[in-house]
Amino acid sequence: MFATSASASEEDDALAKAQADMNAEVFSKPFLAERPEEVNSYIKSMLEKNIKPPEYSGNYWRRGYTCRDLLRHNWTQYRNCQYYYRYHGRYYY
Repeated sequence: MFATSASASEEDDALAKAQADMNAEVFSKPFLAERPEEVNSYIKSMLEKNIKPPEYSGNYWRRGYTCRDLLRHNWTQYRNCQYYYRYHGRYYY
């Protein structure tokens, strides 16, 4: 009976450590919110100025991504992607 309790306790400790490690990894990365009001304001101002959005020049874009995938890396690239998508009706190549 004591062996079962000891292994259950060790398993609980291992799970707690794994959870703590995952939490530390998540909190080590910056949280970038979508902020739709700012994005829409930016897009509106760029359209009023008739500025064509540039092609993507960062390091994070992958085939099959959407703008939301960029959000975990860089908010400005996310915002620019949203503008590109609104302007062209498609994502980057």
